[in-house]
Amino acid sequence: MRHVTAADPTNGILDFPKGLERFQLQRFQPAEDLRTSIEGYWVVAWDLPPGEMHRQVNVSHASINIAFEPEGAFLYGVPQRTFVREIRGTGAVFGVKFRPGGFFPFWSGGSLRELTGRRVPLADALGGTAVEWSCRVAAAVSTRERARITDQFWRDLRGAHPERFAGALAAPATPTATTAAAERIINDHAILTVAMAAQACGLGVRSLERRFTREVGASPKEVIRRFRLQEAAERLLREPGTSCSQIAMDLGYFDQAHFIRDFKAVAGVPPEVYRQRQRKP
Repeated sequence: MRHVTAADPTNGILDFPKGLERFQLQRFQPAEDLRTSIEGYWVVAWDLPPGEMHRQVNVSHASINIAFEPEGAFLYGVPQRTFVREIRGTGAVFGVKFRPGGFFPFWSGGSLRELTGRRVPLADALGGTAVEWSCRVAAAVSTRERARITDQFWRDLRGAHPERFAGALAAPATPTATTAAAERIINDHAILTVAMAAQACGLGVRSLERRFTREVGASPKEVIRRFRLQEAAERLLREPGTSCSQIAMDLGYFDQAHFIRDFKAVAGVPPEVYRQRQRKP
């Protein structure tokens, strides 16, 4: 468990250093046997003066999250391009972030596309067992205890359906094929199109699109775009000497106007204005 600082990767959090002046963020890993499905746990805590509000915008990940918030426990489907949260007063949230496609084997519904952009009460999404888990998390006296309770909940849920987790229960454990494909797209910056992604994953374009829509909750094109925009925001913050046109080209934008339009759609301002905003005290 560690506190995130302004020197850490932004992971899609826009205006990252200024955001960390308004809230504290911790990230830590789940138990080792759950890491093929769960990327990590996170805690956000804040204590703002009376009457003040902070509005945080993130370029969203292609991941399901579960959050234990002051007003209740919720499952968040893969957000649209951005995730926006306003915080006031004092509060804290404990969250579970799944790897792309990592939640699907736990899901007894249909396509995860049905959850895209939605915030669903946890009991409605996962049933009665989630109610007990929520109560135990709420009663826990430390983040480490919440993590241990959460590890066991997902371990038990996986044990009830072992046929869905052949890779996770193998030795060595492996993620699902969809998770592996999504993370290859995310981590290989040379993959700039769906056709390139399909070729890298050894699948046809239509097959890849169907698999992502069902098991991730976002299309391959959406995954590529949002992670490239996350990279753009990171580089605009960290690389003041790199031109916006060079960043656009590196990210596969052959038309800078297209890059500016896409970036403005998530950040609210053009790339150069965003970069200048990061320099202001």
